[in-house]
Amino acid sequence: MSGQLSLFDQPPKPDKPQKEIVQELSAIELNKDQPGAKLLELIPDGAVLEVTKHYETREVHVSRILGLLEDHRETGHAFSREEIGQQLSMTKAQAEGTASVMRRLGLIDSKNQITPWGSLVRARSPYLDDPGLLWLLHYLLASNAQLVLWSNLFNLILYEQDEVSIQEITEFFRVLQGRWSEKSLNDKLPLEVNSIFNTYTQALFSRLGFIQKIEKGSYVGFKNTGVIPDLIWLSAILVYRDRYYTGAASLEIPLITKAHYSPGRILRQNEVSVRKALDALHNAGLLTVETRSGLDQVRFKREHTWISAAARHLQGEQLA
Repeated sequence: MSGQLSLFDQPPKPDKPQKEIVQELSAIELNKDQPGAKLLELIPDGAVLEVTKHYETREVHVSRILGLLEDHRETGHAFSREEIGQQLSMTKAQAEGTASVMRRLGLIDSKNQITPWGSLVRARSPYLDDPGLLWLLHYLLASNAQLVLWSNLFNLILYEQDEVSIQEITEFFRVLQGRWSEKSLNDKLPLEVNSIFNTYTQALFSRLGFIQKIEKGSYVGFKNTGVIPDLIWLSAILVYRDRYYTGAASLEIPLITKAHYSPGRILRQNEVSVRKALDALHNAGLLTVETRSGLDQVRFKREHTWISAAARHLQGEQLA
C-alpha cells in the first residue's frame, strides 16, 4: 500500500554524535628560547639517551601491536613487553624498542594499554600509510626534548648541516659525558643513532623521503620536501604549544618557524612554507594570524586541540 512504510523500510536513525577525543600531552619545562642555547642547556629533567633498543621502528610492528592491544582493550589485560613479543613473534628487545617508541608517540601508555590516540590511528590508518600522519608522528618524536638523540639530530645537527656521519654525531654528543657514561656515549649512542636513521631510510618514516643514506654511516637530509596537510600543521603547532608554552593563548610566529623544537625547524620547512600554512589555517577559521600594529603572532581557538586537528585529517577532511 502506498504511503506506508514496510517492515523492511525503516526510517534512518539519526547519527550518534561522535564523542570528543581527548589526550593531553605532558609539558616539558625548558628555557629553550634563551639566546645562544647549546645542547647542554636544551636537556630537560627526565631526558633519556636511548629509546629504540637499537632496532628501527617498523610500521608493521606498530600496526600489529596496536591491533593486539585494541583487540584486548575491553578485557583490561595489560600485556608485558615480553608478552607482546611472544604474541607477535618479535624478539624481546625488538618488542621493547617498538613499544618504547610507541609510548613516546602517545599511542600506548606506560602500562602498554592503547590510548585514545592509538585507537584513532588504529581505526583510521591501521597500516600507518597516511603521509600526514607520518609527518605528525615524526614531529611528536623529534620535537620531544626528552629524547636527547632523536630530537637534537633534527633540532641541532641536521638543522645546521645537511650531510652528516654517525662518527660526527658521536663527537657532537660527547659533551654529555658526565651526564651519561663513557660506555653509553661511545658504544650505545652510535647504535641508537643508526636505528633512528634506519627508521627514516627503510622503515616507518621512509616514505617521507627527507633522509637518505649516501654511504655506510653517512646520511643527507633534505628540506622543504613533500606537502604537509594544513590540519597536520595545526596539530603540530598545538603539540608545540602544549609542550613548551602550556596554556598560551597566542605565540609569536618566529617561535613557530625557527625556534628550538618548533614545527618549522623539526619538519624542515622554510618560513615561507610555514606562513603559507598559517594563512590557510587563518582563512579556514582554525586560528587567527595577527600582523597589525607591530604584531606577528597567531592566536589559538580553545575548541581546537592537537588530537582534534589530527582526527579531522585522518577522517579525510581537507581545507578548501
